[in-house]
Amino acid sequence: MECLFEVTYFTPELKTSSIETGKLKFGASGYWLDSDSGLGFSYRFESTPYGTKLVIPVKSLKENKKNKFATIAFRCSGFIGHEGDGGELFTPYASGYLTQTAGHETAEYLLAIFNERTWQVSWGNMPLYGFFRDSHCWIGLIEGGKLDADLRLRTAWGGQKIYSLDPIFNIRHSMNELPLDENITILFAELSGSWKEAAKWYRKYNLEVRKLKPIAERITDEPDLEYSTKSLTVRCRMAVKPLPTQILEQRPENEPKPRVFLTYDNVKKIAEEFRKQEVGPAEFNLVGWNHGGHDGAFPQLFPTVEGGGSEDELRSLIEHINDLGYHISLHDNYYDCYTLAQNFNFDDTCREFGEYGGPMIGGGRLGGGQAYRVCPQKAVDYAKANFEEVTKKLPGLRGPYFVDVISIISMKPCSHPAHLIDRRDNSEYYKQILKLQHDIFGLSMSEGSRDWALPELDRAYMIYNLDKPVERFCDEHIPFFQMVYHGIILYNNCRLFINTFPGDREYAENLAWGGLPMLYFHHIFNPSWSADGGWSLDLTYEGAEKLIKDVAVFKKMSDDMVKLAPTQQAFIEDFIRHENGIVETVYSNGMHLFVNLGIAVAETPDGEQIPVGEFRFRLNG
Repeated sequence: MECLFEVTYFTPELKTSSIETGKLKFGASGYWLDSDSGLGFSYRFESTPYGTKLVIPVKSLKENKKNKFATIAFRCSGFIGHEGDGGELFTPYASGYLTQTAGHETAEYLLAIFNERTWQVSWGNMPLYGFFRDSHCWIGLIEGGKLDADLRLRTAWGGQKIYSLDPIFNIRHSMNELPLDENITILFAELSGSWKEAAKWYRKYNLEVRKLKPIAERITDEPDLEYSTKSLTVRCRMAVKPLPTQILEQRPENEPKPRVFLTYDNVKKIAEEFRKQEVGPAEFNLVGWNHGGHDGAFPQLFPTVEGGGSEDELRSLIEHINDLGYHISLHDNYYDCYTLAQNFNFDDTCREFGEYGGPMIGGGRLGGGQAYRVCPQKAVDYAKANFEEVTKKLPGLRGPYFVDVISIISMKPCSHPAHLIDRRDNSEYYKQILKLQHDIFGLSMSEGSRDWALPELDRAYMIYNLDKPVERFCDEHIPFFQMVYHGIILYNNCRLFINTFPGDREYAENLAWGGLPMLYFHHIFNPSWSADGGWSLDLTYEGAEKLIKDVAVFKKMSDDMVKLAPTQQAFIEDFIRHENGIVETVYSNGMHLFVNLGIAVAETPDGEQIPVGEFRFRLNG
């Protein structure tokens, strides 16, 4: 394989310049130096049991003049195709995107994996990329520098209509930013087969190199995990301040009162109806129970939200849900912070690199007003203090304690001299919070499924945001992530699968891709959210009569989960789309799950009929 590279750099005039190409001899070692810019680095290729590894030691990066590295990109021939050659490029967005080397417009896409340039969520979930053609594949796994890496995807590029996928390492994003401080490493693996073999290779890598433990091995020592493999997640939104917020910097004397959706007594009635209709196992999670409601005053948690009930009533609810045989936990947040919070020091906010160096904005303008981004290093301190207070005041919490955002948001450095961190530090501090959740409450849960968060992350709110990819370069969305991580982490696949029910296509698709259904009482609370953005599925509490009817549906969902619970302890070994709309998921324990995602009644390969939106399963033999 031929390996070219490109360098961009910052000049003393703060302009960006570039050196178009250099060449690395694959399998060898060497040193590159550009005399004009004064930039250079050494490299070596190492043979490993998993493939050939390219290493650029960070200490070898030389900036002999006033120029400073900006990026280094690698363009390798194993990841290049041409119009109509039958190839497919793999991008690790959502569960995995395939781009066919045919029919695309000339375009270039710069795709962040785990890093962030503007306030947005990229959907990179894994630091690898690939190219498949003629039952042969190349995989590139970014090991070192993955939190500072992008992928550059080109389609129908130039006169030869080239398709290519190149990793770009951001040594620094600006002249003022500290440089990358870990070795750049890419592991190249050459395999026979398709994306499915690539997924199994990456699973093996995760089990053997990263030492991730499968759920089946963990449940003996972790009873809460075993319970969670067959549990409905039931999120209950208690209260939220009026949105859009009118007061950005709130104080106790002008803080808006929250709108109450559910009281503790309401949640108690929901749980009682669950038990009456024998729904379960179930894990209840209270959202907006804290001071100011959802996103109301973080990192301050107490006193509990006004209008939801007293703290004594919350303790009574926790005890009652435990007595009913269910688990209950809380929603929390260590990404957003508000100046309203009595326990918050504004000096703990993340600071931008640059001349201004001002505090970073967090999640925008939410219930507590202007949300700022708390430095991840400081976030650990807040989490430790808050978890101690929570366990003292609210005994009996158990199950997936939910900390918002941290497993889905992109990584950011902080320039504050008192808590200076890079993107790798960012991830390590968030992993500390996830581990605290697990160790104190039994399980950790957060919003996304970025694989840097494993093994500390136990359960993911979602893998991807939309069930129909909108990116122009995506020709097929595949369950690559699921083939790698099913049986290692629990998950709901998609935000749009929340509050979908038996008979719905989305509910069936979630099961087909190994997901666990999720309920959310009063899911939609922001008036700016519309059906166009996928905000149309809500579940509301409106008294006993409606609750009885709703819970009857939940009973069917719960029964489905108990039937399929053995699959949560197994790996996905194959995923087959049959021509009649049947999707077949094959598990390592011998279970075959058949789901009808078509438009008419269809038969499994062995002749069993399945109505639209329903499923059947069988064991080998």
